Amino acid sequence: MRGPSPLSAIIFAVLGAFLLVSALALGILGSFAYIAVASVGMFFIAAALIAPLATCMGMIFPTGIRILTSIELGELVPWMWGANGLAAVVASVLGMMVATAFGFTAALLLAALAYVLTLASTRALETHPKGMRIG
Repeated sequence: MRGPSPLSAIIFAVLGAFLLVSALALGILGSFAYIAVASVGMFFIAAALIAPLATCMGMIFPTGIRILTSIELGELVPWMWGANGLAAVVASVLGMMVATAFGFTAALLLAALAYVLTLASTRALETHPKGMRIG
């Protein structure tokens, strides 16, 4: 039996990242950080809060590469690596600037918006220009 299609996987990852970043920005997940426990307990709480978000965020780029190669657009893969590197540098600087000027919640909400834009661009890849369906 085959696993989920690449498009389904990226939709799951983007929606998961969006929901977790939004929950963190709105303080829903952050309230768990105030539980009075020992340092070891705080480590496990932090890991439990970060792991789902990191998993969702880590799935998006490799799944996008898999989608491009499955619809015969593998020649774009080097460009995607370059765009990913550029976005990582720009996002880190922009994130610090937004957090400094408008607060951490605004930076998280901007990150959530970026995941919505990622989802919208992924939906545009749902059909190949030649009409080939993926997934």
